[in-house]
Amino acid sequence: MIKKYLIIFAVFGILTAPTLMTDALFNDASANDSFDKKIEEYLMQNPEVLARALENLQDYYAIEEAKRQRQSILDNADELYNSSSDFTLGPKNAAVTIVEFFDYNCGYCKRVFPSLMKIVEENDDVRLVFKELPILNENSQIAASYALALDEQLKFLTYHSKLMSSRGSINPTFLEHTLKEIGVDVEAVKSRAADPAISETIDRTQALAGALGINGTPAFIINDQIHPGALSEDRLRELIAEAQVQKSKTTN
Repeated sequence: MIKKYLIIFAVFGILTAPTLMTDALFNDASANDSFDKKIEEYLMQNPEVLARALENLQDYYAIEEAKRQRQSILDNADELYNSSSDFTLGPKNAAVTIVEFFDYNCGYCKRVFPSLMKIVEENDDVRLVFKELPILNENSQIAASYALALDEQLKFLTYHSKLMSSRGSINPTFLEHTLKEIGVDVEAVKSRAADPAISETIDRTQALAGALGINGTPAFIINDQIHPGALSEDRLRELIAEAQVQKSKTTN
C-alpha cells in the first residue's frame, strides 16, 4: 500500500499536499479512498500537471533508451564495425563510419542508395559497412545469402548496386539473372550461399540489430549514433559533417 502511494506521488508530482499524503499513507481504508478521490479531483481540475508528468516521463524513457543503445553499441562494437563477413566501402581508418542495415526488398533502402553512394564517393574520410538484414520475406533472405557468397568486393558492389537500383520486388529469377550479368558462376554462388556460415552471419546481424533496438530497414549508425529510417541526402550530409567535427575534436 505504501509503495502504491509513493509511486502515485512521484508520477503526478503533487508536491503541494504533504500533509494529505501522510494521512493517506498511514490512516485507515476510508482515508485511502478519500485520498484517491482527491488525487482524481486534483488532476481533473489541473490537467496540465498530468500533461507535464507524462511529458517528463516520455523524456526520461527517451534518455534511458539512448543510454541503452549507446551501451549496446559499445558492447557490440567489434561485430558492428569489424566483422570479416561484411563488405565495406572506404578506408578502414576513416574519420566517419556509416553502418547501414538494409534489405534488398526495402523500397526506402533503395531510395536512400543513390545519395549514400554519392556521399561516400565525395568523402575520402567516410567508410560504409553493409549489414545484410533480410527481414521482409524469403526472397530477401536469398538475395542476402547470394551477396554474402560473393568472393570479390567489386562483384559485391556491382550486385548490390543492381539490386538497389531495381524497381519492384526481388525474386530468385531476377537474382540469378543479375549474377549472370556480373559474370559469376551462378551455381557456385548458390552452393556457397547454402553454407551454414552464411546463415550464421545473417543470424548474427539480426541478433545485433535486436540488441541495438533496430527493428526495420534502413537503419544507420554514424559514429556510434543510431538513426532509423530513410535519411535524406541533406540529412546524411549534416550527420556526416557533425561526425567529422566531433572526430576532429577528439583527436586534437
